[in-house]
Amino acid sequence: MTEHFAPVISALVPLFRATSSVLPIRFRYAVMGGLAVSTWGTVRATQDIDVLADATPSPLRAASVETRLARFWEAKKWRVEWRRGAADDPVPLLVRLGPPACRHLWIDVVWVHRQWQRNALQRAVPIRIATTEMPVVHPEDLILLKLAAGGPQDLLDVEGIVSAAPPELDMARLRRRAERLRLSRELNRCMARARQT
Repeated sequence: MTEHFAPVISALVPLFRATSSVLPIRFRYAVMGGLAVSTWGTVRATQDIDVLADATPSPLRAASVETRLARFWEAKKWRVEWRRGAADDPVPLLVRLGPPACRHLWIDVVWVHRQWQRNALQRAVPIRIATTEMPVVHPEDLILLKLAAGGPQDLLDVEGIVSAAPPELDMARLRRRAERLRLSRELNRCMARARQT
């Protein structure tokens, strides 16, 4: 992972830990996006931190939870911007968090809205960044998240992870899971392109 994010992560992890311990909200999270891609062997430049998150109760179902989270994070001097998508939006709820000491950086926290995404949080792998340990989405789950998003950079990231073939990546299991999620066609295309490079 990119070491220049270490100071932000060292502030983010205690914030999320306090979210669960101080509020009556069970908060779970894992890094996804460019930092997770770099973790699994395909280093690429990224200017932000993307996080997959879930909470019980969920702000997707209770606006009061959104308010409580925002008040708590703002009291810790973090900048908070909530963004709700339409009913058919692939990202129905996102919160952008800005660290107090870093005005140019945002952490995009995407709320899970499917059970398989929730399961991805349970499979997250703890990774150490400088002196801080933080959960990172497992490479198979990261590939599925990228395939579901389907953007050009997402598909390039899939090709990179497949090419890097981290030992945690079980291709047979990934194929079965992609088939259940109806993502086999996209996975096969990425795998074919990865073989050509």
